Amino acid sequence: MKNILFTILFSSISSMIFSQEFQSGTGLSTQFQRVLNDVASGKEGVDVEIDGSKYFYKKSQDAVINLLDGYKPIRIKSNYNIIKETIEIESDEKILNLKPNKVVSVAFKDANFIVYQGNFYKQITKNNNFSVIKAVRLNAIEPEYKVGIVDKPNLRYRRADETYIQSGDKKRMIRISKKSIIELFNSSKSGEIKKFMKSNKISVRDDSDLKLLFDAFQQDIKTLR
Repeated sequence: MKNILFTILFSSISSMIFSQEFQSGTGLSTQFQRVLNDVASGKEGVDVEIDGSKYFYKKSQDAVINLLDGYKPIRIKSNYNIIKETIEIESDEKILNLKPNKVVSVAFKDANFIVYQGNFYKQITKNNNFSVIKAVRLNAIEPEYKVGIVDKPNLRYRRADETYIQSGDKKRMIRISKKSIIELFNSSKSGEIKKFMKSNKISVRDDSDLKLLFDAFQQDIKTLR
């Protein structure tokens, strides 16, 4: 479970400088946060197996990475390492981890990651008034099992994403329920929004459906407090 983590410092498109530095995950389950961080950082003496993938995709995908230093976008196969909270790039010799402090955005075919307040977020939608963003998280859970009948199973990763509405430096978590999302909009629009959700078969747990809803009523969102 040991990993050597590298930060990519882009001084040019063709030259990179690496340093060994671990960026701990945030927003993880309190019960397992220390375990996950220890596993991710490859600490000695950690004897824990966690089943499941710690990546956003099953395998690396084509991506366009826009760097903070202003160089031309880089096209390269990448993946999002959810535990380390880094964009992971495969090289011939080692795994390279790109931290958010060097990135503006990373565009995959079906997902766009942006950097906000020093962390990566999946961007669901963006307009002149607000953005809807998602912090991609993992919890570790202990599967149910019958003591004395089967061996104790390994912990298992489970997605525990957090969705936010964001405007400027203000960010508010969205509870993923139909009622809570409707309450984000002006009350005078609630009836119209309900009809829209019904006619378009909106699932509040589907990012593309959320984008459709927020784009349609972007002028009717309540001011963030």
